[in-house]
Amino acid sequence: MAIEFRCTKCNKLLRTADDTAGKHAKCPECGEILLIPAAGAPPAPPPSPASPFAGSGGFTPPPPGGPAGGSPFGAGEQPQYQPDTGNPYQSPSPYAPLPTMPVEAGEIRPTIIDLGDVMGRAWTIFKQEWGMCLGVLVVAFLCQFGAGMVIGLFTNVIAAMTRNRDIVALFSVFSNIASQLFSVWIGIGQARILLKIARGQQTSMGELFSGGPYFLGVLGASILFGLMVCVGILLLIVPGIIVALMFSQFYYLIIDRNMGIMDSLNTAKELSNGNKMTLFMIQLVCMGITIVACIPCFLGLVVAIPYFALLYPVIYLSITGQPTADQIRARMGMQ
Repeated sequence: MAIEFRCTKCNKLLRTADDTAGKHAKCPECGEILLIPAAGAPPAPPPSPASPFAGSGGFTPPPPGGPAGGSPFGAGEQPQYQPDTGNPYQSPSPYAPLPTMPVEAGEIRPTIIDLGDVMGRAWTIFKQEWGMCLGVLVVAFLCQFGAGMVIGLFTNVIAAMTRNRDIVALFSVFSNIASQLFSVWIGIGQARILLKIARGQQTSMGELFSGGPYFLGVLGASILFGLMVCVGILLLIVPGIIVALMFSQFYYLIIDRNMGIMDSLNTAKELSNGNKMTLFMIQLVCMGITIVACIPCFLGLVVAIPYFALLYPVIYLSITGQPTADQIRARMGMQ
């Protein structure tokens, strides 16, 4: 059953799936950010004839040419805004009006995302922040590699000091666990830096070591998430993929909102409503890009891997209805 309602600004009749009730979406005609009503709710009455938006759509096309430099995921330079009739609830793009009021701190607005829009906006940000994105990945890798070397050296020293195989095996297990925990801790700091880049905020490499307050929450939720995905995979794989897509945003909900384990999983499940297929298609596109990037002696991975790392926080910000760096720059009149 589809939900039908009218835009409160331009009176266009809109239609969307019933599982999107309660989410925010953009009117394809005028760009107004609307709250999707519950199924069966009466449509809003048409605006008064005196309204300056009545019959006009309320949209003024941007000047020809658009932003310099097209995105490989979009249509490139667009002389004017073209409504997407196939997907009337895609997220705002650089060619559509931004919400008049920014999302307040702490507010989450579940939003239906569009594949091309999200990947294109991530690419726009990435072109300006490529060096920082690559740098944080390299530094994080070196930290993990160094920690692994130190832990391995310590294990070898213990093995040389004792001939008890049980003790050596026990230290090996503890060494592997310690290495994994260190990787989780560094990974949180890496994600926090990339999230700030996606938001257009100032950051530094020092924040790579700021994951302490979120460590237990991320660790607990990751273990629970992994168990659910494993059970789903054992049930003929497809349920595992669905579970992975359903709870995919829990990680950033914890490090951005400091949510508890169950709150992050429940909120992630709500955010996935109406977005699972888009999230799945994004994963397929990323797999295709990775294969192509490996062709020229793997050199393409120098671009592809840091781009993917930035893409995930952009997806999180988009699906929670928060502005990204490119939108903020456009709002401020910056290139």
